Amino acid sequence: MPVIKKDGELKPEKRQLLRGFWFLFNVGWYVALSLVLPTALGLWLDAPERLNSRPLCTLIGLVIGTSAAGYGLYRMLRQFINEQKNMDAKKELDKGAGQ
Repeated sequence: MPVIKKDGELKPEKRQLLRGFWFLFNVGWYVALSLVLPTALGLWLDAPERLNSRPLCTLIGLVIGTSAAGYGLYRMLRQFINEQKNMDAKKELDKGAGQ
């Protein structure tokens, strides 16, 4: 079963699968960076030569990062689900028009 059609375009099933993998890749990086960057900034601010408030800024950064990751994940999933519904509705219309 070839992955690529003769005209160089991916088959719809493979395109859908790759789209799902790309979505998961983006979600993983988004969540990781949303957690790491604010927490690292908090650690940097907690250093003795800066604010010397260990672990306050680190915990604040972690809470901000977790909130940002949760909200971003919610928005990404909502968009992905809406796109899937639209694609399913389009398939049903195409299927109904073909009969």
